[in-house]
Amino acid sequence: MRRGLYAYAITRARQIDLEGAWLISHRGLALVVAEVDLDRFTGLDCDELDEDSPLAVLVREHDAVVRTVFRHEPVLPLRFGTVLDGADAAVQLLSARHVEALAWLDGVEGRQEWGVRVRAAAREPVNLDGVSGTAYLVQRRALLAAAENARRDVAVVHQELSRRAAESTFRELAGDLLLEAAYLVDTGSEEDFRAEVHRLTGELGLSAEITGPWPPYSFTRVEFADA
Repeated sequence: MRRGLYAYAITRARQIDLEGAWLISHRGLALVVAEVDLDRFTGLDCDELDEDSPLAVLVREHDAVVRTVFRHEPVLPLRFGTVLDGADAAVQLLSARHVEALAWLDGVEGRQEWGVRVRAAAREPVNLDGVSGTAYLVQRRALLAAAENARRDVAVVHQELSRRAAESTFRELAGDLLLEAAYLVDTGSEEDFRAEVHRLTGELGLSAEITGPWPPYSFTRVEFADA
């Protein structure tokens, strides 16, 4: 069995009770770590994300530790699968990015991440089979115009929501999504933010799904090249 030190996140060097994990501190920062069996991370299938797959179990374990810290202190989640050789490597990691990590902890303190997915409202399917060429072109142009209008509407939604967040980011779209974005929102403004999501999308005839609150997974920009 190969053992290693798994790194979950960076936080401030303050006492937190963690089951199965602990803090390695250095100059006001702390790395949240646990000793793990490295064989658990070998041969994982990234396409296998059903609830009971080994990868899904490990991801849930990672998120559970990060969330526990997040309930007490600001946290910078590290990328899933960050493994170190030992305590000396942990201190080296904290030392190498000390200034950036402190600044980012200040930036996410008192804020939580919210995810927003926006889709076009469901419409009756348009059957273009058997129509004349002219009618087909008319229908086709109408569909393209509707899609372009939806894209413009979504851009407005993202712009307005970004104004109500400390930071925002959007992700590559898949399927029928018009927007998949994350927003870093002050804890005292979250109800207003959620209400604004529903107001904006409702007025534009769009469908919104809100997820969260999350630790600031989308807003951890400190890169640890040695990890």
